[in-house]
Amino acid sequence: MLFIDLDKELELPKIDLLFQGQINIKKNGRIIVRNSALEDIDTILQQDLEYILKYFKQYISPILTSGYIPNENLMRIIEKYAPEFKVRFKTEKPGTSKIVPISPDEYFEGERIFNSIIDGTNNSWTERQKFKHLYNQIGINLSADLNVMSHTLNAKFHEEYSRNIYTSISKNWGICASFAGSYDYLCYRLGIDSTILSEEGHDFVMITDSNNRDYLTDPTYDSARLKFGLRTKNYAVPKEVFEKNSEGNLHDLSQTEAIDLEILSIEDKKLEEIDRSIGYLDNFGGNYTDEALSRLANDLDGNNFNEKAINFIEKIKDIKAIGRPTDSDYVFVIKWILSKSKDREFAKSINVTSYAYEDTKELPRKILFRVVEEDGNKRYYDFDYKTKEYKEIKELNLNDVNRELSL
Repeated sequence: MLFIDLDKELELPKIDLLFQGQINIKKNGRIIVRNSALEDIDTILQQDLEYILKYFKQYISPILTSGYIPNENLMRIIEKYAPEFKVRFKTEKPGTSKIVPISPDEYFEGERIFNSIIDGTNNSWTERQKFKHLYNQIGINLSADLNVMSHTLNAKFHEEYSRNIYTSISKNWGICASFAGSYDYLCYRLGIDSTILSEEGHDFVMITDSNNRDYLTDPTYDSARLKFGLRTKNYAVPKEVFEKNSEGNLHDLSQTEAIDLEILSIEDKKLEEIDRSIGYLDNFGGNYTDEALSRLANDLDGNNFNEKAINFIEKIKDIKAIGRPTDSDYVFVIKWILSKSKDREFAKSINVTSYAYEDTKELPRKILFRVVEEDGNKRYYDFDYKTKEYKEIKELNLNDVNRELSL
């Protein structure tokens, strides 16, 4: 163990480059490096952090820690003197062990997106307008990419990185923890009250207005809807409705702080007025798209299921989307449209999923349509939602297809 007292030593000590022990460093009357680990960077003076990283970074741990809200000036110092270092931000509930340290580059890219959302907020808006604007923007800018999570080759990679709000918002890989954390962080930035709540296996958010009225919200399950202009289902809803509006994943509030609170809701008409007043509906001609999209799987031309399927794919090519939609978002809205088809036999003949190709960790992924014809024969169509091009696949590589698709 080597002890360096920078308050007393007039010049930098000479340390053997082969030194393998641990170091304690004292500066301004306190130990700021203990056992070769920097204390929380939030508690260190900027000039001290700069000094340590400039002269001693090779002797200390490259994983630093910070509190819930990062300090941009400190991150600039790390970016300048130790860009290879990473910082572990406490962006989730206390006690978690699943926070992944990130680089300054990842932090600044995530913060750029968060700042753009904040900059798009009108200071004259009411609390309700601000809450809904942030909710909408989280859904528009972040995707619940469940197919990435289930792709077994890279599932651990994606889950870890999506648990940090900065990497999740920049890479567009989201799970409930990153949705709840990002929404809570943006509310904090605007000075409006929010609380992350958890039930077993799921995180969501309670928002509280200045009159101490509480509302439950779950941005995870509304993210795809918001990119396509559908009405939101999980924003500011009472407990009994909230437990039902989870897209097949029933909420159980019995183990959360919400169980003892009277959770209120905002009526649908008022919610529509808010979405119109903050400009969200301007993206879709001034109205929600539920009615227009629900017609796309009806009255399809074609003499058989395959011809109707091709006609259906042609129709969905023109779906209006905003923000950063992924394959998972498109799969959701396509399935939603098919659920509104009056031709139930045709709707049952189509299975749609997304799949990873070339074992990639990156987005975008492709969408696969399987059409079961009247005689039981199966056809497959590869749809690229970025280019809006599709083609029939004659030979399907089953190893590339998401395991959720039962072939």
